Amino acid sequence: MESSRSFWKRFWKGSSHRRNMMNRWMTRRNRKEKGTTTAIGTVLQKEKLPLEAVERILSQLPLPALVRTCCVCKQWHALISSPRFLHARAEIPSVANTPYFPVVFSRSYGRKCCAFDFSTHQWQRLAPLNFVPYRVTYVAGAGGLFCLRNCFELLVVCNPITRQWKNLPRSTGQLCASHSLIHMVLDVPSTSYKIITISGSCKTEIYDRSSQKWDITSNNLPPGVTSIRGRTAAFCNGFLYCIVDEGMGSKLSGIIAYDLQLAMWSSMLIVLPSGFGEARSSNSLQPGSLAASLIECRGHVMLVAEKMQLGATLVSIFELQLTNITWIEVATLPHDPASPFESFKHGLRCDGVVVHGNVICLTSQSGDMAALDVSTLTWTRLPDCPLVLGKNADIDIAVFPFLPSLDAPV
Repeated sequence: MESSRSFWKRFWKGSSHRRNMMNRWMTRRNRKEKGTTTAIGTVLQKEKLPLEAVERILSQLPLPALVRTCCVCKQWHALISSPRFLHARAEIPSVANTPYFPVVFSRSYGRKCCAFDFSTHQWQRLAPLNFVPYRVTYVAGAGGLFCLRNCFELLVVCNPITRQWKNLPRSTGQLCASHSLIHMVLDVPSTSYKIITISGSCKTEIYDRSSQKWDITSNNLPPGVTSIRGRTAAFCNGFLYCIVDEGMGSKLSGIIAYDLQLAMWSSMLIVLPSGFGEARSSNSLQPGSLAASLIECRGHVMLVAEKMQLGATLVSIFELQLTNITWIEVATLPHDPASPFESFKHGLRCDGVVVHGNVICLTSQSGDMAALDVSTLTWTRLPDCPLVLGKNADIDIAVFPFLPSLDAPV
């Protein structure tokens, strides 16, 4: 029988070997990506150009290369972080940043994240979130900022490009993962943001970066609302629209709106389209709710929802007409067996819907992704995400278009 000492010796030897293999593989994978930045750095160092010339050259780099350039030396890091450089770069239209979406976070290993770039139709690796201490999970975001929740139930705001972060003061409500809603709203002119939270006790609180504190705006949701669905809200024209369930037993699902300026909830429940996103009754053979998510697209509130049809899942997109409170069906995801979207028949991730411009991205329960161009009503399948290995969708997905920024303050 193998002794305990020899077993652990063999175990650690094997894990070290596997770790070395992984490091060599990652080095080879990153060598090509880092080659451009290294070559630029070598040329600039040999030529010994003046600082103004170096600044002009670096300002022309795309943001991913610029972020890697920060690691060349402390002088370049200070230069790229200076207000003068950021102002000069902002005036160059050719290097304007394009949003990445969707952004995918790995829950299982290394807090890695990557994002899809529609301009190149490729996945881009982002810096891992290991600069934030403790274990964190993604809950919200806006612009170039992520809002995370750590293991102490505190919210953390970070800029993954500059690697700056801060803990927010603790709110009074209990922000448990499954019974609360957290949404981040960006005020572009003032570079400030607000974080709206609705706790499991139906308490509504708002954190304002300008005041650095939480304000309790409402203690209760409208009468009859028994639960609110997290990660399914949309902010449109000053209102935060949320999906809620009303009543006990056989529940009624619908939408209510929160006026951010007046700090008031609407009392009217807008019922979801028949059969879509409904909450099943407590005695149903299939407990839980069908996936449904709200998005803001081109100034309109839209709904991405699923319903069961002949044992398969049907995914459709609706637009809310606020003038007469009706739903207009915009598109339906192809669900025939020969389509590349067959995996969606097993379910839609309500926390995997993100929109920018005319493009709406959906994610299936297995991690496959599809995109709809609303202007042409054409569907395309995105390449497989490198963080979804073996159809193991142990991931979080940012429900906003991430705009990498060197000057987004936390």
